[in-house]
Amino acid sequence: MQLYLIRHAESGNNAVPTYQRSEDPSITSVGRLQAEHLGNWIKTLRFDAMITSPFRRTLETTRTVLQANSKPSDVRIWDSVFERGGCYRGWNASNVAGARGMGRSEILNELSDVVGTLTIDETIGETGWWGEQPRETDDAAIERTGIVAERLVREFGGDGKGSSENGQSPVIVMVTHADFKRLLLSRLLDSKADAMRFGPLRNTGVTRLNYAKNQWQLDILNSVTHLPARLITGNEH
Repeated sequence: MQLYLIRHAESGNNAVPTYQRSEDPSITSVGRLQAEHLGNWIKTLRFDAMITSPFRRTLETTRTVLQANSKPSDVRIWDSVFERGGCYRGWNASNVAGARGMGRSEILNELSDVVGTLTIDETIGETGWWGEQPRETDDAAIERTGIVAERLVREFGGDGKGSSENGQSPVIVMVTHADFKRLLLSRLLDSKADAMRFGPLRNTGVTRLNYAKNQWQLDILNSVTHLPARLITGNEH
């Protein structure tokens, strides 16, 4: 398996101070340009499936990317690749509160006209994918990366399972978030690399890993060669 981990395009939260952030922002005008450039680059990539977080900013990034591609795509909304903490409003212990997140029909409306096949995890219902739960703990987020790692191997990488129609190793694109991407990289690389030392993970930055012989190997980290310099952003805090 070849896995491309891509951070979403710049969102409204990336462009404002922490205290002005909302629970589920859209991407900005800069973010749309970033996603368009990413889509033009992805035209050159043969991929078998695109996995996307249920947050609005990842869905909008995915939509803009797919609009640049003429071929039908297999898009899968996983309930486990969201940003660390989940969907919540507020910025400290005194005012943080769980939010709803987009519901199943809202996600369908966002993507159904630009994909070939759209699969949404059954756990995501009409009441919202987060359902106003409390903010996820850091320990729970780390545990979740193990679930994602196991699912990737189970569905796409184990002993030839999940091979593409032409018999080649599948190519998977995952549109996700900076903090979760760091945690997942640490998990996939078996904690041999401190993901916090990789520097800012840029908006629409591309990281590529290869999975073979039951281990992951980092190939490309945080590439933004598809972006002009004026569109490189990466505020994570």
